[in-house]
Amino acid sequence: MKMLTSLQFALLASCSLYVGSGIAQQAPAPEAALVEVQQVLNESIADHIWLPGTVMSRTDSQIAAEVSGRLTWLADEGEIIQAGEVLAKLDDTRLQLLLGQNQVNINKLQARVDLLTRRSERFIQMAAQNATSKDQLDDINMELEMAKQDLAEAEYTLQLTQYQIAQSEVKAPFTAMVVERLQSPGEFTAVGQNLMRIVDTQNVEVSVRAPLTAIPYIQKGMIVTIDQQAARSEQPIRAIIPIGNEQSRMMEIRVSLDPTEYAIGSAVRVALPHSDFHDGLTVPRDALVLRKSGTFIYQVNADNEAFRVPVETGIGVDERIEVFGNIEDKMPVVTRGAERLREGQKVRFETDNTILTAGNSNAF
Repeated sequence: MKMLTSLQFALLASCSLYVGSGIAQQAPAPEAALVEVQQVLNESIADHIWLPGTVMSRTDSQIAAEVSGRLTWLADEGEIIQAGEVLAKLDDTRLQLLLGQNQVNINKLQARVDLLTRRSERFIQMAAQNATSKDQLDDINMELEMAKQDLAEAEYTLQLTQYQIAQSEVKAPFTAMVVERLQSPGEFTAVGQNLMRIVDTQNVEVSVRAPLTAIPYIQKGMIVTIDQQAARSEQPIRAIIPIGNEQSRMMEIRVSLDPTEYAIGSAVRVALPHSDFHDGLTVPRDALVLRKSGTFIYQVNADNEAFRVPVETGIGVDERIEVFGNIEDKMPVVTRGAERLREGQKVRFETDNTILTAGNSNAF
């Protein structure tokens, strides 16, 4: 065996030391990935259909006068008129004259009744003394009774005139806004001719045309979701009108609304259940990671390690979706940052009550 020279031995020793130091020095552990997480929810869910609807007032009325006459004043468009306040005024000069005529007629008939009453009393006394015939007494009593009926008729005519005078001021049947004036001051209006359109702005609802197949899954008072652009609210069904026709097979549903949040005439969308409710696990839609090999989510265990869970999807519920798989409902699911995670990778996040979020969203 050939002996090593001193130079060769020194080179071999230095190489051994270099290799040994390289083995001893390990690569630094990767930094924990910053993610956002939310909880898996076990909730009652059902399939929903989104249907267009229109916000409308429960009371939208065309107002007419019960008497004819020349208009002297009408409320302006946009005014809010309280129930019982005046919407329009008509010239009541003719009615006031008629009222005076009615009063004169009543006075005349009252005088006739008084005269016949006195005459009847005299004939009664004469009949008691056999000084007149019974037929004459009957005639006087008949005239008295007819005069009393004429007087009663005249009094009803007076009341009718008084009522018409009162109706010359058209009053609001409910608190409403004047939307449109169909006539103007100075014009003559006839009985029943529309003067204006008023709308109750405090009692609004949405009208939805829904398929008759939804009847088994909805009921009066059920809370449904109303969506209008960026605004969303939960409101109860006020009425279900399960009457369709052979062409559309659609029925009408009325949903109560908050008048401060919705303008009459605006378009909204309403979510109605279209299947029976059942319990299921849901996750945010952002938690799904879609690959050619399938769909999965990442959950985070107690050691802040992310692990992959293959899932299948079910019913969508707004921003969440039903999932099936070997899911731990007590562990949070990653909703942001899952695309770059690896199996078993450490993650970091901050907790805030029931929703878990990343501490710095700008890191993404």
